[in-house]
Amino acid sequence: MTPKPADGKKKYPHKVSFYQDPEDTARVRGAILYTMTIEGNRNLSQFVNRAVMAEVERLEAKYNNGEPLPSVGAREMPQGGAAAAGSED
Repeated sequence: MTPKPADGKKKYPHKVSFYQDPEDTARVRGAILYTMTIEGNRNLSQFVNRAVMAEVERLEAKYNNGEPLPSVGAREMPQGGAAAAGSED
């Protein structure tokens, strides 16, 4: 359970969005729905967060001796054409 900040207000997770092929999105939802009682994923956010953080930990282990890489703000990431230049699609 996340502790409340000093001001007493509940802290909510930061919303992140991304683009995905509709077919892949449908597969993700199916994976969640049909395995939720077995795997313990309650919703899409929990599922995606677990998957993303597993990949982050893998990259940190491979490229940074298992230590967290430096944090980067949302506006510090390449956007538009610069971001697409490095995509796998």
